Amino acid sequence: MKIISLLYLFLLIDTKAQVGIGTPNPKAALDITSTTHGILIPRITAVEAEAISSPKLGELVYATTNTGATINKIGFWYYNGTVWKPFGAALQINTDLYNGDGTLAANRTMTTGGNNLSFDSDKLSILSASQKVGLGDNTPEHTLDINGNTRIRNLSNGNVVALADGTLAIGPKVPYGTVKESLRSTDHNGWYRLDGRAVNTLPAIAQTNAAALGISGTLINANNLLIKQGAALATGGSSNIALLRANLPNYNMTGVTSAVADHTHSVLSGGQNMNAVASGNAFIVRAGRGTVSSTVGVTLTTAPAHVHTGNIASGGTGATLNIIPESITYTYFIYLGQ
Repeated sequence: MKIISLLYLFLLIDTKAQVGIGTPNPKAALDITSTTHGILIPRITAVEAEAISSPKLGELVYATTNTGATINKIGFWYYNGTVWKPFGAALQINTDLYNGDGTLAANRTMTTGGNNLSFDSDKLSILSASQKVGLGDNTPEHTLDINGNTRIRNLSNGNVVALADGTLAIGPKVPYGTVKESLRSTDHNGWYRLDGRAVNTLPAIAQTNAAALGISGTLINANNLLIKQGAALATGGSSNIALLRANLPNYNMTGVTSAVADHTHSVLSGGQNMNAVASGNAFIVRAGRGTVSSTVGVTLTTAPAHVHTGNIASGGTGATLNIIPESITYTYFIYLGQ
């Protein structure tokens, strides 16, 4: 009886070229119908699957391990005529965040269902329930809570600054053209030393801002200069000054001489027939208008009112005075951006 049934099955297959399992009316070469069972594809290890000799196009296996050179995930794999591929690879690679790397083909949205998404306890924590993000903080208290140092570099439009309300914004730390003194000696963070260098040696952004400020040719050389308010970019003055007579106050110089100091006294004629001699210390007596009859000496008192004149040498050499007060030296910088 079993032989007759088997022969009947072969005749049926040969006649219809269709095989039905669980159905008398197969709709395909193999039509398996069941409401209680499935189909078991050969279950083999990744190494065993890759060891199949001359696999056929479309051959299907279920890899029970992920240790193969190509088959590196557990699941269904098929042979595409050249290499083993994970089932469905033509549409989407069978990878996710938890078992491999991948590339997003489009924007994706993750719904956390009120749960937290963390990338290690010391790296990134997103608390979705209260819309807070913590960096280095598992319990963020603000929309962005950073526990640690923060550095932002190479911004094209300036630097990040904190506004009065605490908002971070992009802009220069200070307005272009601001001058400061510093104990630093070299350019830094958009600040350029006022050392008289050519403007065209500065970065492009600094050249542009310098031109907008009216600085062309060279920067001011602030070496040994003091800063004062006045016309922008103007320089002048000197560190030394020479005193002239006009700089001195107007006052009379007085002094005392000894009684024997060299000086001259003069006398005037005492009468018609008396004339002072040239030396001023005697009179010539004449008889009428005649010839000289005698010379009479005259004794002068030691203290009549009279004037002494003379020169007093200062002993000076006309050296200039240093008018720079006691000070501490700095380096001056101008902010032109970076």
